[in-house]
Amino acid sequence: MRHAREIRLDVEVFRRDLARRRGTRRIAGDVDFAGLGGVSGTPASFVSGRRHHGAHDVAAPTRAVEQARRRAPAGRAAVRRGVRSRTGRGG
Repeated sequence: MRHAREIRLDVEVFRRDLARRRGTRRIAGDVDFAGLGGVSGTPASFVSGRRHHGAHDVAAPTRAVEQARRRAPAGRAAVRRGVRSRTGRGG
């Protein structure tokens, strides 16, 4: 309860929710989802559906995003850059 107080939760509501096991299904679903993605701890990051392994500084995820952009189909990348598509609508 100390942590609940530290982050200024309504401790009585928090106690009640714990007793009623409120959120248990959602937490179990999140744990299952994490397991499917190979996540066993934090931090865990994903870029375009691919797990990022390694450092979690600013540079590493930036490189991962740049690599994902290079892997993206040319049509989607062109629309993001504002190039007009065949329909005449740009990004």
